[in-house]
Amino acid sequence: MHIRYKNSILTAITLIGFLSAILLIATTVLLGYIAIFNDKRDAIKQSIVLYENLHKYKDKDERLQHYLTSNHLTMVSLDEAKAIMKRGEQLITDKDLHKTLHDANIEIFVENKHYFYAYKANEDMFYFINENPMTPIPKYLFFGASILLILLYLLYRFIKRSMYPLQILHRNIDKFSKGEPVEKGELSSSDEVATVANAFCEAVSTIDNLQKSRIIFLRNIMHELKTPITRGKLITHLLDEKIEDKKKLLDTFNDMESQLKELSDIEAITSKAQKLDVKEYALIDIVENVYDILELYDIQCNVHDEIVRVDFNLFSIVLKNLVDNARKYRSNGTLIEIQYKDKLLSVINKGEPLSDNINRFFEPFARGCNDYTAESFGLGLYLVHEVIKRHGFIFSYKYDAGKHFFSINMNQ
Repeated sequence: MHIRYKNSILTAITLIGFLSAILLIATTVLLGYIAIFNDKRDAIKQSIVLYENLHKYKDKDERLQHYLTSNHLTMVSLDEAKAIMKRGEQLITDKDLHKTLHDANIEIFVENKHYFYAYKANEDMFYFINENPMTPIPKYLFFGASILLILLYLLYRFIKRSMYPLQILHRNIDKFSKGEPVEKGELSSSDEVATVANAFCEAVSTIDNLQKSRIIFLRNIMHELKTPITRGKLITHLLDEKIEDKKKLLDTFNDMESQLKELSDIEAITSKAQKLDVKEYALIDIVENVYDILELYDIQCNVHDEIVRVDFNLFSIVLKNLVDNARKYRSNGTLIEIQYKDKLLSVINKGEPLSDNINRFFEPFARGCNDYTAESFGLGLYLVHEVIKRHGFIFSYKYDAGKHFFSINMNQ
């Protein structure tokens, strides 16, 4: 299984952070718009209240003066008012509201970040400026948005740093599944993910040690067994040809040697110590190599000069085991067929149905129940399955019309 890193948790968190930033900025802008609206509303309200006071009191009335002082309003001269109205901007942009205020003899201008009011009351003109500056809402918006972005960036950095142990764990799991050495070194973080990552590295280290011990153990056993088998074969060859059981004894030693070779192949494949040497070969050359290994020629072969990309030795073992398996399970006197079509290589034989589900025979030491399989280790299909997986091919089986079909889909 190949894990695509683009679909990682960190990518999801980055996306969520990006969307959160957009939402926060949008919320800030909305709040700023509401603040501007409220500020404008207060200015209109103040202009109306001032207009009412002008009609209620005279301009020299103490109550009016008290209102102006308490609200930081200053009366300006006619000349100054004309200059302000000439260069100032109308506060009210809505046409209907502007017409309503204009009909009531009220004008509101914005001059140098201050509100300016112009009135006509009792045939007199009055001009006032609010000494309090307008609320600097754009500055507040910019400052608030900047703070939010900085906080989001710091949060992203914190989350990314917290996710680092998970990235290490992901890489180590991926490497471990491919048989590659994992990254050593204990992570200094004390969170749960770092704890799991460190525990995984410790487990991998333990498994590596056990794997090395198993390999040394198997290789020692195989080395020790080779010597007596070789000695036994030599002694058998020296026996008189008239001895009745000489051929049976020699066949027994050959079978033991073959099974020992099978164990050696299993050890190399499962430990991934043997790397694939994939090159282009003519499939017929691999078939002929299998003929030579098995010394079996009652095979109907529909293979020609098709080119395949495989490890020659390992794929020869695969085909040899499939043909040998077909020999074990075929009906008496029937031919074994090897077919190759549309990158589908099949080994076919007539025979009785399997005694169990095919998946059980992919497990090590799983055997059938006839005279041939009773003498084997039950590693043939297991080895086939492992080698095909390492090539990236797909192995399939079906039983149809009294025939076994063991197929390898070589489309990559």
